[in-house]
Amino acid sequence: MTGPRIPQLDHLTQTRGVYLQFYDPTGSRHGGLPTYPYKWAPRGLLTLRQLRAKQLRPGGQDIAAQIVWRRGRRVAYLYREDLAKPKRTATTAQLAAIQKALRARRVCSTCHTEKPYYIARSLGECNDCHDRWRFTCS
Repeated sequence: MTGPRIPQLDHLTQTRGVYLQFYDPTGSRHGGLPTYPYKWAPRGLLTLRQLRAKQLRPGGQDIAAQIVWRRGRRVAYLYREDLAKPKRTATTAQLAAIQKALRARRVCSTCHTEKPYYIARSLGECNDCHDRWRFTCS
């Protein structure tokens, strides 16, 4: 698999003899994937976050390339924008189920009142009930 070449990086490596560790558009050095340095991804290749920002998803396509930085300890995979599909939207039944689940997280198991905040799972009850128990036992 060969990815697009970047003329500026090609110029640096050929004329000035600069070795770019993470510039490998042929994928021969980095696991068969075309590899680019940080902030040098070619146009048309986007990370998952960039796809999400454009309301897109990979849609089952394979990884097209990768960006490697921080001495090879960080990797971001790139997907082709032209093969990406629109994000799916939740149905009304799914949205209703989400609202029901979020409401359940706001109802106290002790006093059964709905609070304007999510009840901490570590406490298992609202702050008022937890404080009442703590101060009566002291």
